[in-house]
Amino acid sequence: MDVPRIDIVQSEALWERVVAALRRAIIVGELPPGSHLKEPLLAQRFGVSRLPIREAIAQLDHEGLVRIEPRRGAFVIGVTEQDIADIYGCRLMLELAGIRRTATTIGAEGLAELEALVVHMDVAVANEQPQLFAAFDTSFHRRLINLSGNRALVNAWEPVAPLIETILSISEASMASIDLPAAVDGHRKIIGALAAHDPDVAESILRDHLTSGEGIVYAALRSVHSSREAVLQG
Repeated sequence: MDVPRIDIVQSEALWERVVAALRRAIIVGELPPGSHLKEPLLAQRFGVSRLPIREAIAQLDHEGLVRIEPRRGAFVIGVTEQDIADIYGCRLMLELAGIRRTATTIGAEGLAELEALVVHMDVAVANEQPQLFAAFDTSFHRRLINLSGNRALVNAWEPVAPLIETILSISEASMASIDLPAAVDGHRKIIGALAAHDPDVAESILRDHLTSGEGIVYAALRSVHSSREAVLQG
C-alpha cells in the first residue's frame, strides 16, 4: 500500500516531527491498519534520512500503533475505540493515584504553575486554537502527575500522553461541538480542590473530568473519521 504524503507537525527533534505526523496519520485513518511503513519511501516523503524514520517507527511500536516484524518491516495497527477505553482506564488509575498525593503536598508554586497552564488554555480557546489547547491540557495533567513526586506514576503515564494530545488536536472540526470553556473550568475546579488540600474532592473532580474527556475523545475521533469517509466517497 502506498503511503500518502503527510504534512510534518512542528516539534523539536527531527524524529519527533516525523513521529508526530505519522501518529496523527494513523489516528485519523490516513494510514489505515495493515499499511506497510517502508523506510525509504517515508524518508523520501518527509525529505529526511532513514534514521529519524527508524526512530519514529520505534516510538510508534512502543506506543502500540505499529508492529515491527523481523525481515518484513513495520505495519500499522491503528487505534480502535476499545483502545481508547483501555488508554483512559489506565490513565484514570494513574492520575487518581497521583492527584491524591499531590493534594497533600502541593504548595503555592505548584498551584501557580497549574493556574498558568489554565490561563494558556483560555487564550487557546479565545483564539480558536485546538492544537494549542490540547498541548496545554496535556501539560496540565503532566504537571499534576509530576507534582506527586512519584516517578513510577510519571513513567507509566508518559506513554499515553502523545496519543491523547494527538486525538484531541486532530481537527478544528472535531472540536467545534465541544464546550471548551467548560473544559477549562474543569481544570480550575481541580486547582481549587488542590489548594484546599482535599484529596477526596480532588479525586472526585478529576474522575468526572477524565470521564467527560473520554467522551470528547470518542466524539473527536468519530468526527474526523466521518469527515474523511465523506471525502473519500465524494
